[in-house]
Amino acid sequence: MPRQQTVTEVRLDNISKCVTITVNTLDVLVNTLKIHGLEAMVNTTQSLLKLVQTIKQDKNECAELMEQTHNILNAIIGVYVRSDTGIELPPSTLNEIANFTQTLHKVHAFIEAQQSGSKVKKFFRQGELGGL
Repeated sequence: MPRQQTVTEVRLDNISKCVTITVNTLDVLVNTLKIHGLEAMVNTTQSLLKLVQTIKQDKNECAELMEQTHNILNAIIGVYVRSDTGIELPPSTLNEIANFTQTLHKVHAFIEAQQSGSKVKKFFRQGELGGL
């Protein structure tokens, strides 16, 4: 009988599905309007979604980060859709989008480090058990 998901796992699964739809929408926007500055954001978010699928610890924090990411990605899409100038945005807005992309890279590195740390712990635990 398959293991039943916890509330946090269901939450993480649901927000991952929402972020997938949002990043796919952003990808269409990037490719249609040729917005090269957002390509890194799309790629990082897609990579982040792959990492989230295999996360073993800190799932609640991960779900919170993904929910915040989802909200910001939706806001960025809204800024471009409502823009009177098409793809040209004020420098201050572009700067904030660039700051978010940097933050997204940090989130990715954090989640990746969580997984790497978990692998290292498993390795040491196996060594301890083997020594007994």
